[in-house]
Amino acid sequence: MADDLMTMLRETVEDYRVIRKRHGYLHVSVPRERVMEVIVTAKSRCGKNVLQLISAVDRIERDIFQLTWILESTEDASIFMVSADYPREGCKVPTLKDMWPSAVFFERELREMFGIEFPGNPRQDEDFLLEGWEGIPPMRRDFDTLEYSMKTYGERRKREHVDPRRLIAEHTGEWDTPVPSRKEKS
Repeated sequence: MADDLMTMLRETVEDYRVIRKRHGYLHVSVPRERVMEVIVTAKSRCGKNVLQLISAVDRIERDIFQLTWILESTEDASIFMVSADYPREGCKVPTLKDMWPSAVFFERELREMFGIEFPGNPRQDEDFLLEGWEGIPPMRRDFDTLEYSMKTYGERRKREHVDPRRLIAEHTGEWDTPVPSRKEKS
């Protein structure tokens, strides 16, 4: 498995980096200009016939999204992961809908959660999980969760801490650990 993929990589793209290689598992990083060629070749020549997932990581400190396509072979259950870096702003990635119809759903989710566009995806503009969501996509690292929560739900009421030992002792009258009474605590 890995030998076929390594040969394919050497023939297809010169500038690749092995991230991790184990029995039945290979993860590589390739330039974004060549990632689709690598994925197509992995399917056609190396038997990677299942698209398990497309994931994204927001590497805000480098101003990029790292996209990873996880491919599997049903023949030997081997995994091939291909990663590529894309600019965060105006991020557009070619769709894989013609090779794997399931890609439509992965791409819709990434568009909704990160704002990554997949031109050619026929359902790209439909809501996927976040019906009616407006504003910055929530999985981007510059999304302010506290600001969103305050705007949406308001101030959270204060919680009063109750020692579970005291609660049990008050209700059952039993507890073998000394619990200060309410009178002693003042």
